[in-house]
Amino acid sequence: MMAGSYLATLIAAVIVYSLGMIGVALGQAEGAEHRLVEVENPVFRENELFVAQEDLRSPRFNDLIQRYELDKVVGNETNEFRRILLLRNWIKKNIAIENVNPTQTRGDAFGILDAALKGGGFHCGHFMVVQNAVLNAYGYVTRCLGVGPGGTPDRPGGHHGVNEVWSNEYLKWVLIDAKYDTHFERDGIPLSALEVRDELLRNEARDITCVRGPDRLPVEGPEEPEGGPVTYRWLSWEIQGNRHSNWPHFHSSALVTYSDEYYRTHKWWRRGRTNQHWAYTAGYFIPTPHREWIEWTPNVLRVTASIDQGQVRGHIVSSTPNLKEYQVCERPGTDWLPVAPHFSFQLTRDRHEWHLRSVNLAGVPGPTYRLVAEAGTH
Repeated sequence: MMAGSYLATLIAAVIVYSLGMIGVALGQAEGAEHRLVEVENPVFRENELFVAQEDLRSPRFNDLIQRYELDKVVGNETNEFRRILLLRNWIKKNIAIENVNPTQTRGDAFGILDAALKGGGFHCGHFMVVQNAVLNAYGYVTRCLGVGPGGTPDRPGGHHGVNEVWSNEYLKWVLIDAKYDTHFERDGIPLSALEVRDELLRNEARDITCVRGPDRLPVEGPEEPEGGPVTYRWLSWEIQGNRHSNWPHFHSSALVTYSDEYYRTHKWWRRGRTNQHWAYTAGYFIPTPHREWIEWTPNVLRVTASIDQGQVRGHIVSSTPNLKEYQVCERPGTDWLPVAPHFSFQLTRDRHEWHLRSVNLAGVPGPTYRLVAEAGTH
C-alpha cells in the first residue's frame, strides 16, 4: 500500500508538471522576449513646496464626522467628486454668511460649526477652514487659498478665502467655494484657481461657467461679487496644510504665489494699513515661477520598471499624504492586493497588464497606473 501510494503521488506530480509546461508553451511563444509597453498614465509631479499635510491619524477627524453626522451627508454616494460637492453643499446650508461682524468663537472647524448651528454667521475664511477639515476627514486632499481681484492703491480689491481639492477623477486640483457652494467649469470640466485666472487674463473669463450645488447647475455667479472670476486675478496658497489636525499649535503665515509676468509687473492691492497685501512688507510671499510646483499631484504614482530574468522589477514613488499602502491587481474585476514599493512580478503569459494605485488612511484610492508587458518573437 505504501509503495502504491508513492507511485500514484509521483504520477500525479508528473502530470501536474507536464500540464504546467503545456500552459507555458501555449501562453508564451518559443524564443519570445517580453518588453514593457508604453501606455498613457497620469502625470506625476513631486510636492516641492507644500509642507505639513493634515494627519488623518488625528482623532479630530473622526470626532468631526461623528459630532455632525457627516456620514448621512454622503450617504451611499460612491462617486468621489459628487461626495465632495455634497459635503460642500452641507457646509453652505449650515453656515450663515456674515461678512462685517462674524460671530466671535474659537477659530477651528468645531468652534465655527457649533456656533453656526446655533445661528452664528461667518465670513469666507471661516467657510474655508470648515471645508478644509470636513473634506480631509473623508480623505480628500485640500489646500487653503487667499485670493483677490487686486484693484488700485486708491481702490483696493479686497480678499476672499477658498479651497482647492485634489480630484482623483479629473486628475487635477479643483477650486471649490463653500461660502457660495460654487465652482467654475469649462466644457464640463471643473477648473483650478490657476485655470480660472488663466481664463480671466485671457478674455475676462467669457468661456467659463459658474455652477452651484451637487447637481452643478449653471448660475450667473455667486450672490456676492467677491466670488466671481475677477476675484482670482491674485492667488496665494498657504504653505502649511494641517490647519485642523495641528490646532491650536503653530501655523505658518507663508504664502506661495505664482511668479509670472503679471505678478512681477503688478501689485496686489488688498486693503489694510497700506492697502497693499500685508505679505509684501512682512516678506511672507514665496514666489515661484514653476507652475508645476503649485500643480503637484497627490496620490499619483511614478513607476520605474525593467524586465530581468523572466520578471518585471519595479519601484513605486508618490506624494501621497497619509499613505496606507500601494495596491496591485491584474485584470479588471480581480481583487486589489497590497504591493511593496519595490516589487517583482513573474512573466508567465504573452501579455500582462497590472494596475497599481495608492490608498490613503481614509481608504481613498488614487488614480490607476497601468503597467503592461508583452512578448514578441525574435
